[in-house]
Amino acid sequence: MKTNRDIKLGVSLYSYQDNYYFHKHDLEGCIAAAAGSGAEGIEVFADSMIAEWPYITDAFVDKWNGLMARYGVEQVCLDHFADRAMWKNKQLSDDQLFERSSMYIKAARKLGCSTVRILHNEHIGTGFSPVRLTDVKEVERLLPLCAELGVMMALECHAPTTIDDSIHEPYLEVAEKLGMPFVGLQADFSSYEYCFSKAGIGMMVRQGATEEILHFVRNSQREAYFNGVPFVYDEIKHLVEKMNPNEVDRKILPRIAKKSPASYETLKKYASKLVYVHGKFFDFDENGQVDNIDYPKVLQALQEGGYKGYISSEFEGNRSMNDIGWVDEIEYVRKHQALMRDCLGYNG
Repeated sequence: MKTNRDIKLGVSLYSYQDNYYFHKHDLEGCIAAAAGSGAEGIEVFADSMIAEWPYITDAFVDKWNGLMARYGVEQVCLDHFADRAMWKNKQLSDDQLFERSSMYIKAARKLGCSTVRILHNEHIGTGFSPVRLTDVKEVERLLPLCAELGVMMALECHAPTTIDDSIHEPYLEVAEKLGMPFVGLQADFSSYEYCFSKAGIGMMVRQGATEEILHFVRNSQREAYFNGVPFVYDEIKHLVEKMNPNEVDRKILPRIAKKSPASYETLKKYASKLVYVHGKFFDFDENGQVDNIDYPKVLQALQEGGYKGYISSEFEGNRSMNDIGWVDEIEYVRKHQALMRDCLGYNG
């Protein structure tokens, strides 16, 4: 059901990827599930859920618009997955990626989406992947098309980066230089993880890590966070060593130990400038809260900072838990939508 609230809630269809892949739900079923959770917006997972992608026929547009009307939702954002690595034996050239990226933007316009989520080189920080994604030069080439079609490029500020990380500034500067304000910052809640999720720990244990050690570190992180003090791994490292970590543990622990939430005050400061938000989550605790992100504080910062736009549920716990059996993505998203409504005061 559509509302006039400043902050609206949507669902990224990425959250239902297994339901779609294993044919439990088709595209309409996924949209119906999102609407049934109480969401009013849809983020399109075009690469996987539009059979004719990257081509969008008029017949599909008619079907799509009918689904939006039938379920009382609106199209919000289309995912751009920077297909440089779409072939196993090579990466796309700059010109080839520009052609593909133009298709994303034109598809967004055709489907009525005002925003395209951009995966860019700084998406997960530097030095993490040999795959080159969309970069500043590519975005600069795309800006005139975005301006012509009225489509905003949302740069996903994903952990380990944050919305105030200087690596995002060149993208905003090129838009300012050209006088085409069609690229902006998209906050992702991965930047506000204060500990590792239980879903991730379970997956790591099944890969050979020591459950006792990982839960000890996670509990230490939680204790530090809720006591309002920084978590310092070196302070517990000697205790971890006494637990005889194996080789898998030693590979995982440095990554887990770095979990620390970005500043809520900075989020509040930037809130009114954001063009889109991903409400990432993996699992819930026994109190119905996301088990590694302080949703009440994150959503309070967005509200108080004057954010106006969509927050879309992005469930990634399926990727951490689906190796041991079916994950009820529909129920997870429903609970997440209810939690966000509660945090925003929409249930009163």
